[in-house]
Amino acid sequence: MDRVRGMKKTLYLYLLKEQCAPVLICLAGAVFVLVTGQLLQLMRILFASSCSVKDIVELILYAMPRLMLYATPMAALLGVMLAFVRLNSDNELMAFRAAGTGFLGFLPPVLGVLLLLTVVSFVNAVWLLPASNRAFEAKLRSLGRTSLPSILEEGVFISTIPKLVLFFRSVDHTNYEVKGIFIQDQRERNQEVTIAAQRAKLDFPPDSSAIIFKLYDGMITRTSKNLKDAQAVSFKKYDFTLSMDEILGAAKKAMMSRGEMSLAQIYHKVKTAMGKAALVWWSLELEQRLAFPAACLFLGLLGPPLGSMFRQRGRMTGITVGIGIFLAYYVLLSAGRTFGYNGIVSPFLAVWTPNLLCIVLAVYLWTKLHRETPFRLAALFHRLGRMRAAACEGRQQGAIQP
Repeated sequence: MDRVRGMKKTLYLYLLKEQCAPVLICLAGAVFVLVTGQLLQLMRILFASSCSVKDIVELILYAMPRLMLYATPMAALLGVMLAFVRLNSDNELMAFRAAGTGFLGFLPPVLGVLLLLTVVSFVNAVWLLPASNRAFEAKLRSLGRTSLPSILEEGVFISTIPKLVLFFRSVDHTNYEVKGIFIQDQRERNQEVTIAAQRAKLDFPPDSSAIIFKLYDGMITRTSKNLKDAQAVSFKKYDFTLSMDEILGAAKKAMMSRGEMSLAQIYHKVKTAMGKAALVWWSLELEQRLAFPAACLFLGLLGPPLGSMFRQRGRMTGITVGIGIFLAYYVLLSAGRTFGYNGIVSPFLAVWTPNLLCIVLAVYLWTKLHRETPFRLAALFHRLGRMRAAACEGRQQGAIQP
């Protein structure tokens, strides 16, 4: 009995060690791809602002919890699958089965790795993500402050800010002073505002997420959309305020603050929601905070059966299948959220359906491999692979013959 326990302990430790390296490599690769995509999205702000390497590193660190939320399930699936591809290519899985270890005997070490990733992802989603989102938005706003002076071009109509057109005759970037300023403001629905002033000075309040143009000696003209009403007022001094949300072209603040809320705050919103639409909205957010970390476990359980179907030569095919499964998971999640927002399905089913489908597929695959019953689809793939290899070999022999 002690000998059997010792053999199981050795097997479990060996499988744990074999899974760690592929999971970490896949996690690093997924994070690198997501970080690159995040930097491409922020390219306009980074080039427009005088940001340093330190600012870029801070942005990446603040964005890391959000990126890890998506990278961890992918790493769980691909990392565990590649570990079993390696074991299968070296015939180690066959040796374990010959020694009396069924496929279900691999479940404890696999669960050990996946549960660790799930706990890490859950802690990240519940505690780290809200704080990092707040820090990321604050840093982005501060970079937006530094980027505005860089886009104050002289003699050019500037329309990069939504629903605003700006023109500056001359700009002093040292003192943030402008001479000859023209502003066309279309942010109000029923009227259009035109402002012309002889000079202006930019003010950056330290405790405000806004930039103020202090205008001097000018005129404001307000015209209704139907051109029936108009009003013109001259002024000696006027403050024109732009929020950082408008400068950066950001979404509505209510939409952004959802990602900055903790799990307790979202749960409170669910309990105090007024109306069905608000209840569905916050319920979906609550379910998503819990379901996406759990995807590390459910997607990861698909890795060992999929890895056992491919050998080293078929590693790229296995990676393609794994990425396809993850994309299918995300497409189902996005479709479920759309159905949930429209009230077609409940918030629980809208978010948890991909996880439930994954666990059903995992149970089927694990049972099949434990009983060692053949997969018809896998046999078809193997047959097609052999036919392709034979065709390639035939072409090579034909090319060698004189």
